[in-house]
Amino acid sequence: MGEKLGRINKMIYKKIFICIVTLFICACNQHSSDNVTKNDIRKFAYNIDITNSTIHKGNVKKGENVGGILNKHGVSFLEIDKIAKLSRKVFDLRDVKAGGEYSVIFTDSTLNKPTHFIYEINKVDFLVAQLSDTIKVFVDKKDLVIKEKTGSGIINSSLWFAMEESNLSAKLVNVLADEIYPWTIDFFRLKPGDRFKVIYDAKYVDDEFIGIGKVHATIFHTNNKEYYAFSFNELGDFSDYFDERGNNLRKFFLKAPVSFTRISSRYTKKRKHPVTGRWKGHFGTDFAAPIGTPIYSTADGTVVEASYTRYNGYYVKIKHNSTYTTQYLHMDKSSKRLWNKSKIKKGKKVSQGVDIIGYVGQSGQATGPHVCYRFWKNGKQVDPFKTKLPSSKPVRKSKREEFEAVKNNWLNKLNTISYPNEEINFDSIVSASLNIKFHD
Repeated sequence: MGEKLGRINKMIYKKIFICIVTLFICACNQHSSDNVTKNDIRKFAYNIDITNSTIHKGNVKKGENVGGILNKHGVSFLEIDKIAKLSRKVFDLRDVKAGGEYSVIFTDSTLNKPTHFIYEINKVDFLVAQLSDTIKVFVDKKDLVIKEKTGSGIINSSLWFAMEESNLSAKLVNVLADEIYPWTIDFFRLKPGDRFKVIYDAKYVDDEFIGIGKVHATIFHTNNKEYYAFSFNELGDFSDYFDERGNNLRKFFLKAPVSFTRISSRYTKKRKHPVTGRWKGHFGTDFAAPIGTPIYSTADGTVVEASYTRYNGYYVKIKHNSTYTTQYLHMDKSSKRLWNKSKIKKGKKVSQGVDIIGYVGQSGQATGPHVCYRFWKNGKQVDPFKTKLPSSKPVRKSKREEFEAVKNNWLNKLNTISYPNEEINFDSIVSASLNIKFHD
């Protein structure tokens, strides 16, 4: 009996011992596995493996150039010359600006010479100079993250302050004023109580907001009227903005030749001239803006004059068709250099809101920086703000059903956005959706 118990105890001890050894081996294997995993973790920066590397970051100082930076970090002048020549094909390193960010990457084993030089062209694009056996220079991009955002605001003093009060990017001001509503809303005459809602894409790099992407839909309530805008890709190569009935918001003419500023003097048949003091007609609209602000043609057309006179200063005159002609006065002297570079001269074709035709100045008979915008219809000077102007075509019949689906999708989302200090009435969301029929 005793021998039997002894054998049983031995068997139990043996099994316990085997379990302990097994657990120990598993633990060792797990530890080994953890080490492999840990050592196998790779680190990347600028899409470059920097696992066993050191990065020195810096900013270009005033008067400093890339050649000096590279040479300071052990790169020979022969290699610098090759990098400079290769870079001109993608980004000329002579264009680096003071304050621009750069990085120099070294391997931990050789800190005497870098493996890569990085210059950040902007928040997304960066130039890479690979300094290995064969020098390579190319431009790469950081990962761009797009997030759909919504917002709303009420005008108390200005559109800028409304954006700020609603924690929205001030960049939305230019999108609304210059890209979506320049033909339909007079942003120089907004009143307290006017309000807006907007759905847009925000762009992020490394979790940092870098700008506004596409605005999908918006509604702007002003002058007792609601102005809808829905982005719709009708032609396949770019999107336009249409109202709730499918009418294109883009008119034949822009409302202003400069980015959102202010009107300092309107068209009038009787005005006291600020320089001469005489009472006479002012047959133009003055848009006050800082010197150097780009001036654009308000419609497609052909340049008929790009010149200088004592009273007009530097100016450009554009013929749009047999009916309409516009003129832009008091440009800065730097506009002349632009004319030579961009061949802005008689016969040059320019596109609406795309081609810069000059810069705001105060040349000629002017008391401050502005552009005087003159407008002719059938050879007679008129006030463009009080003249009925041609519109673009609405959504074509073959695309109307598709447009309706896109519009209703964004419209339902707009209805879920509340104005500041307003509660959403969810019961009215569905009933508020528009189902407007087209009439041929």
